[in-house]
Amino acid sequence: MKRLVLIVATLALTAPLAAGCSKPTALASNASAKGSITVAAAPPKTPPPELPPEALADLAADNPDATATPPSQTPSDTPAGPATVTDYRASVAGDIASLPPVGEAASLAASYATWHARAAASPGAVEDGQIQLGADPQEYRPSDAELVTAEAGDRLSAALQGADEATRTSVATIVGAARTYRRFDFRRVDVMGSGRYYYASQPRTATLPL
Repeated sequence: MKRLVLIVATLALTAPLAAGCSKPTALASNASAKGSITVAAAPPKTPPPELPPEALADLAADNPDATATPPSQTPSDTPAGPATVTDYRASVAGDIASLPPVGEAASLAASYATWHARAAASPGAVEDGQIQLGADPQEYRPSDAELVTAEAGDRLSAALQGADEATRTSVATIVGAARTYRRFDFRRVDVMGSGRYYYASQPRTATLPL
């Protein structure tokens, strides 16, 4: 049976805004999200891949970040809004929830510095992507520490927008040379008959506004 791969890709464009992430558990990566786009899985008139159910099951097993959804998944029941870091990897939700809020710049800077060091010691890696499940040929799989660092960095960047000189000096002292960090966008992919999958973008360098 032909399996139709429908890709609904949501890009979270995440330049941080302090007003959008003032709560301790709010994701800075949601602060300036701008909706979603639909990306074609293949050029026009390209037939869907013919894969037996057992092949799709094997591919799904190779994607540990997949979120199980019913085989009847259709674009009409795709979640609204951008895909988030906790959609991509729910296991980091606790660490992200424990980050200080934007209003506590000094505490946030200390958490950022700690996670930045962990990310440097435990970076992610590029892996072969499962194209049949909507992945790119090469997918970057960030480490947990990189994901938490990115969220902490986005929050800290928001905290520094319009901050007074004393706050900026204090933060600069705390973070030291760790003024750049890796950040990511996330997209969701719905595969008919298989489930829903989330993927991270290639890392992009962001710099704290100090």
